[in-house]
Amino acid sequence: MDNLAKQSEILFMWDARMCNPNGDMGADNSPRFDDVDEKAIVSDVRVKRTVRDDLQYRKGETIYINNEEILSKGLKAEERFSQLKDVNSGENDKDVFLTCIDNRLFGGVAPKSNIQLVGAVQFCWAKSLNKTETVLKPGTGAFATKGADGETKFKKTFRADNYIPYGLFAMYGSVNRLQAMNDNTTEDDIINMVDSLWFGTKFLNTRSKQGQKPRFLLRIIYKEESKYFIGLLDEFVWLNNQENSGNIRGIEEADIKFDKLVAAISKAKNQIDKVMIVLDESLEKYKNVLEKIKNVEFTDEINIMKKER
Repeated sequence: MDNLAKQSEILFMWDARMCNPNGDMGADNSPRFDDVDEKAIVSDVRVKRTVRDDLQYRKGETIYINNEEILSKGLKAEERFSQLKDVNSGENDKDVFLTCIDNRLFGGVAPKSNIQLVGAVQFCWAKSLNKTETVLKPGTGAFATKGADGETKFKKTFRADNYIPYGLFAMYGSVNRLQAMNDNTTEDDIINMVDSLWFGTKFLNTRSKQGQKPRFLLRIIYKEESKYFIGLLDEFVWLNNQENSGNIRGIEEADIKFDKLVAAISKAKNQIDKVMIVLDESLEKYKNVLEKIKNVEFTDEINIMKKER
């Protein structure tokens, strides 16, 4: 297959300030949180949703897990697949399924059509590098209410806001070349996804999600003959000021250590073709450490897709 997705690993870091980065439906949509280590949590599904929404709304890509369509019509998986088959008549089922970029990236299912694909791209759940807390604050709504007698009561409605003061997250992802062969995942698909991972996060604009910003994105691209992964790159970054990390309220207060990450990549240098890094201006002070990586290429957010191509 021409332009097949390259074997690679991803480390994505972003922060969230005074917002709810991932609500827990089982806990009244309060931020996902680990009470033991006092850290916030974000699921892989939440980040994939961010990517899907950016691909769909900003870029006009065809998305299988199209929530707007699925929820408005109450579609089951097979019904959504039938929509695609109506548009792509004459093609075999798998080819129709793979017209959707999110299926080529993350896999998907159409049970009655016997389609069940494991995605070439997988992400792990992420925890904040810093300790934080969940905050519940009451607020008022904009509209009046009506009493049992039907009379309008000119009293504000009430709401509760759940958020974390600050969280710096590091999420690990991988691109499996062997799985990409089965899913027809192209290198263009991966570049498109990387761009949407960054800008989809930056453009989150719902009331509960606004306040998040991408800070660092690393992609290790392995040599074509390599079948190697370093694995769990998020384990190689931490905060030097962990003991007082619960007091952090902004990226400038975080003392990030990249030394172990640089060492792990350097150890695997014979397996690696190149390393791409997108660095937010707020983390420019770490560039001298990251420059120690062999065959590293830095770019800014404006040139993410252009640089990788």
